[in-house]
Amino acid sequence: MTYWIGKDVDIYMTTEQIHLAVSGTEATDGMSAVVSGTSSNVGTGVTFNIPCRNNGPTTASKITDVTGIDFSPSTVDENISYFGKNTNLVAEIKKAMTITITRKVSNPVFDYVYQHARDGCYASSGDTASTTAYIFDGLTTSNNISFGYRIYLSFASGTTAPTDEVLVLRNCCVTSHSKTMTPDGATEETIELYSYVQPVTGFSDSILTSGTTSTEI
Repeated sequence: MTYWIGKDVDIYMTTEQIHLAVSGTEATDGMSAVVSGTSSNVGTGVTFNIPCRNNGPTTASKITDVTGIDFSPSTVDENISYFGKNTNLVAEIKKAMTITITRKVSNPVFDYVYQHARDGCYASSGDTASTTAYIFDGLTTSNNISFGYRIYLSFASGTTAPTDEVLVLRNCCVTSHSKTMTPDGATEETIELYSYVQPVTGFSDSILTSGTTSTEI
């Protein structure tokens, strides 16, 4: 487990689709998938968007007012016992990445994501700008390589991404969301995402925004 406070790490969030974003407004109770969608920051504004993957770690995809980030890489193991043997086999099945983001509440974007768009969005006929966009329900296809969200952790050193080294968590899905309300302090919220895809690190946009391959899912 690794924990950072908000000022130590810049964090960004996009969808895994290269053309499709997830968008919502405070006036409507829900979110929808749209082409592009970079008009406002993830963390501010009455209208909020989680931009498409093509944006990468930019101002439009930055999560603001972050107070803490908890990153926990681990493995999913299976215990296998053999009849007549005293020693069990512990076999690694897959990697498991969990990231928990805590921030001051500035709009209900994560409320809406948790309720309506936990797994991102998908396209009706491939990842093209002219396709019909849908919120991903997790039931469409198990071979969809563009489901979920992409989280970028930029380890701040006085410059801006992608100049700094960036850790990219791919195909993340939302697993929980909660709020902490106090009468004499700021309201904070915590959102937790998980991924079973191996993260990557890099500096250039070509590495940060390249799609997940079918062999990595």
